[in-house]
Amino acid sequence: MQRGLLTGIILGVAMVIFTLQNEVRVPVKIFWFKANDVPLALILMISILIGVSVTVIFAFIDNQKLKNRIKRLQIKLKEFENPTSDSKEIRETGNSDSDNGLIIEGDPGHKFFDY
Repeated sequence: MQRGLLTGIILGVAMVIFTLQNEVRVPVKIFWFKANDVPLALILMISILIGVSVTVIFAFIDNQKLKNRIKRLQIKLKEFENPTSDSKEIRETGNSDSDNGLIIEGDPGHKFFDY
């Protein structure tokens, strides 16, 4: 927490210094919006903020997907560790109609087993 705060303060100071040293004004045109005198530093700052925002959004989505996958795998693990009578019978006999990936059936001469 403190390291993140310190990093934020340092980056903020660096951004202020950058803005004060680069007072060049440039024309900007995006879609139907036109502006003649926009500070270049402002354009760069906005671009950085958009990039960071997009990155944070995608990282959040990936994080949520991973959390959901972990929950599903923990549930499967609990089911595997504490089997009911049906799933225990399936593991003992080796007969399964589901595609849970636990049982591989086939002859050693089958193309699936040839390397």
